[in-house]
Amino acid sequence: MPETGNGKYDVDLVDETFDSSQSASYHLSIQIEPDRLSFCVVNTVVKKYVVLRSYPLTIVSPQSSIVSASRTVFENDEMLRLNYKSCSHLWVSPRYTFVPEHLFSPSEAEQFLTFNQGALAGEQPLSHHSRAAQAHHVFSCPDGLMILLRMYHPHIHFIHHSKPFIESVVAETQTGMAIYFYSGWLDIVVVKNKKMLFYNSFQINAPADSVYYLVGVANMFDIPLLSTSLMCAGNLKQMPPEIAILKNYVGQMVECEPLHAVTYSHCILEPFRRNFINLINSYRCES
Repeated sequence: MPETGNGKYDVDLVDETFDSSQSASYHLSIQIEPDRLSFCVVNTVVKKYVVLRSYPLTIVSPQSSIVSASRTVFENDEMLRLNYKSCSHLWVSPRYTFVPEHLFSPSEAEQFLTFNQGALAGEQPLSHHSRAAQAHHVFSCPDGLMILLRMYHPHIHFIHHSKPFIESVVAETQTGMAIYFYSGWLDIVVVKNKKMLFYNSFQINAPADSVYYLVGVANMFDIPLLSTSLMCAGNLKQMPPEIAILKNYVGQMVECEPLHAVTYSHCILEPFRRNFINLINSYRCES
């Protein structure tokens, strides 16, 4: 089977005001994860999301296929190749670590990452700061993917998926707990007094795994789950067993809300905003 994306999007929401000739006034946010490439476009003049499009990717090997599949999508979608005012890439991967502000040095980023995640094979270490976490996110991205993205967008800014999730949870609650479901793993974040106390990713092989990790983290921080509103995010419609089990252990489950610094096209309805909440919120994480 060739390494390729299927070349057909399954989400295509384009506002009638989108004008490719005005792309120099737009911001492009791209999100790439193991089985999907998605992007959205913000009109920075009127602060409005005008495009949300998403492609499933055909994956046959870990990293090389992501690069090959993403290349096919770029070659087939002219919207991804326009000249934008700015561009960011949200890389979704459980390979990352946090380094406290007072300990971080850019020259030691790779050392921090390999100590926690093992040797980097064909990947480049990256990092950025998070005020909410009071730490630096250190992560890695495949060399081939970075080359591809920079070929079309030389000044692209790389962001790890954990940053917009943390920022959105901190924006929504003073103190709380949130969970984000991905394909094969989940992330849990604990926030207290608008600061991140805990963030980690956990591999899930069965629906009950989500309860095991959630209860374990809650016990660690003395969080009474039965009287807690647990914030949830991700494509929740594809996770019914996990959601059904979690409902027996928490007082209430609420979906994370996208940040409201910008407006949305009438065609980008609320369910889509929530399913792609990290991608949409990443525009707020540029600095």
